[in-house]
Amino acid sequence: MKNPYWGLWALLAAALAFFAVLSFWPDGIRVGGMDLKTPSLGRIIGGDAGDSDTIVTDSLDANGRLPNGHHPKGWRAPMDTTAKNILFIGDSMLEGLGERLAAYCKKNGHTLIEVIWYSSSTKCWGETARLTELINKYHPNYIMVCLGANELYVPNIKTARRPHLKKMLAEIGDTPYLWIGPPNWIEDTGINDLLKQEVDEGCFYYSANDKFTRSRDGAHPTRASAHKWMDRVIKWMKTSGAYPIRLDYPGEGISRATRIVVYQPPV
Repeated sequence: MKNPYWGLWALLAAALAFFAVLSFWPDGIRVGGMDLKTPSLGRIIGGDAGDSDTIVTDSLDANGRLPNGHHPKGWRAPMDTTAKNILFIGDSMLEGLGERLAAYCKKNGHTLIEVIWYSSSTKCWGETARLTELINKYHPNYIMVCLGANELYVPNIKTARRPHLKKMLAEIGDTPYLWIGPPNWIEDTGINDLLKQEVDEGCFYYSANDKFTRSRDGAHPTRASAHKWMDRVIKWMKTSGAYPIRLDYPGEGISRATRIVVYQPPV
């Protein structure tokens, strides 16, 4: 008795043979005025065709970003070993982070400009031209940000703060950067989710699950705990960050930034 599925099996076999042959032409072939591209046969069988190297590579701009403005998952620039002019901006969390980062910069020949705006938030920075002014003044070629601790309680935060965050990221532009998330002492209302959504892949260090020893206010890490926090950030940046730079371990201890700028809390 004739197998009723014989025709279907023959069609599937023919299709598989076609794609097997096509996979030997990584740049695709042209049929009837149409360009046909395909990933390798192994990816077709494995169901991973959507992650084709050809598709991703062809879509990246000169800065390694996709058409949506973000880096593809897993994208990393080569380790940059040149001396950097680093601008580090944020809220009061910089008091502990900055002095530890300064030790790394001194060890590795980087210049560090530290800007502490007490009680600031993405809203404060986004509603002013302060970030652009600092960039124009100090001409950094690497930017670090630590913001979000003053926004753990904000209701409807993804709607309320997304425009300000987008403005900050637009001001940073193509400058390599790293955003350090807040050291949560309570569950937040969405600031970390917002940062994950908007900050480039490999540019956001998620601090909320880190362990901290807190100062008397129950929020700020102690100086020693903040120093260990910065050690973790730098280790992550060097192994998983999108823009790794030379920051060899300086040993124990702290230092002082090349320049420290302080702004009082917003009114």
